[in-house]
Amino acid sequence: MLRGDSGEFQWAMASLNVAHATGYPLFTLLGYGWQLVPLSTNIAWQLNLLAPFFAALAVAAIFEFIRSVTTRGDAALIGALFFALAPVMWFNASILEVYALHAFLLALFLYLLWRWSRAPKQNAPLYLAFFVLGLALAHHRLILLALPATLYFLLATDRKFFFNLPRLVICALLVVPGLLLYLYVPLRLLPEGFSVDFAFYDIILGREYATSLLREFNPLLVLVQIPLQNFHLGLALALLGAITLFRRAKHLNVALWLVYLVDVIFALIYSVPDIEVFLTSSFVVTAIWIGAGAAFLLEWVGTFVGASYARRAQIPFAIVLMLIPLFGLVHFREIQTAVANEAAPEARARAIAAAPLPQGALLELDWETATTLRFLQSAEKLRPDLEARLIEMNKREEFWRALYNVNAGRAVFVEQGVKWTRAPAGFIAEPRENELAQIVRVPIEMKRVRAAVNERVELLGYQSTPDALILYWRVKQPLGKDVATFVHYLDANGEKIAQDDRAACCEAVYGYRTGEWEAGQTYADVFKPAPENAKSFLVGMYENVNGEIEPYGEEITIAR
Repeated sequence: MLRGDSGEFQWAMASLNVAHATGYPLFTLLGYGWQLVPLSTNIAWQLNLLAPFFAALAVAAIFEFIRSVTTRGDAALIGALFFALAPVMWFNASILEVYALHAFLLALFLYLLWRWSRAPKQNAPLYLAFFVLGLALAHHRLILLALPATLYFLLATDRKFFFNLPRLVICALLVVPGLLLYLYVPLRLLPEGFSVDFAFYDIILGREYATSLLREFNPLLVLVQIPLQNFHLGLALALLGAITLFRRAKHLNVALWLVYLVDVIFALIYSVPDIEVFLTSSFVVTAIWIGAGAAFLLEWVGTFVGASYARRAQIPFAIVLMLIPLFGLVHFREIQTAVANEAAPEARARAIAAAPLPQGALLELDWETATTLRFLQSAEKLRPDLEARLIEMNKREEFWRALYNVNAGRAVFVEQGVKWTRAPAGFIAEPRENELAQIVRVPIEMKRVRAAVNERVELLGYQSTPDALILYWRVKQPLGKDVATFVHYLDANGEKIAQDDRAACCEAVYGYRTGEWEAGQTYADVFKPAPENAKSFLVGMYENVNGEIEPYGEEITIAR
């Protein structure tokens, strides 16, 4: 089992489910079919073979593309080797990720367009290219970045391309089968209670990703560090190919430049930790340019020594050029370690499945453990009665789902360490084995105070124990804003000897956001225990207004 996105893909493929946005229906359905092939009893291992399989297809497509453009198999092998041994591509071919398949579909799409441009009256390569485009759109949206290059190449090959209505209609229709694969997402999610809005906007369109645009700008990483780390000396060949290919295939090279530049621009404005994988399209183009640059050098060597000695001179020179990408093998241990680090917490998931948990328990688990347990439930039928959910207690509906289930008598477990500060009073999380805590109902014990902070909230009472000081806030009207709470510990003279504040939001999994408190509810606010010499407490609320601390209602003094 793998962690992160790879583990989620394993689960989605094994159970015919939906992965994170953008759903990746083509990848999921291919994986589901792949795991049905009787290759191994270890489904996780079998699914992991998909990535190297698609990576091999990508390398083969790049090889054939370069060979077709340059008519040189040795140059094609050099470009394909550089691509195969680029650390980013090598690593993503070693785990269950989407980028190898994207590279294959992009290379195949561009190759088919190139084949069609050699004989524009033969439409079979063109039609196949648009069918592949539809599949690529059903896989990863990076293919959208190749559309400006596609438009240019179509018009450069046939200026009347958009006036040939029958051909245009056929091309459009051939994209549709791939796009129809997205119907899988709502068809799979709607029966489970998810909305059409969630299926379309959150999964298919991935609206959450819009927040990653234009947050940072790191040109040195995208333009220099990542290319050098992956292609090193090959960049010299790529630069040579990017220039000289204009003489061999002008319009194709313009299209390649467009693919490369649009992909790089996107990587510059898209701020994610693993930005290198979003340069996969530019890697494909770089490999093609490397092949073109190698072909130019080999032909120049042949011209330099003369026709009679060309072949004998080119062979050793080609061998030397092939040895350069093999330096990428020095990354073997590094990639091996990185792949090993992708191992999911399978042992913990198995331990949870083997534990004597009550039948039908609800588990709010971290993403990796939940995904691994779900996979084991699908592939090995381990404790299918357990409901493993991703811990999203910051979402109001998920938080209340857990409490409603507790009230209904169902066993509910969460990760230990989940803060229940400002959660509704009467619920606590008791530690259990496997780093789980069970949410249980407990009686509310407090010293009554009943003092109003303002017209919206009042202090109902408090409880002081050796482990914590708990304030019980009762909401009369929704606060409508996120405010902080505080307690000052006072000595016998009323002097402050200690203080504890709870931020306006975002420390707890759910409860810190007072803006989500509901009328009629009582919330337990947990602070550090009172010092022994504390004789009273000053408590209250405040908000941050343009950097200034402003009281939110009245402060309340409590005698201990």
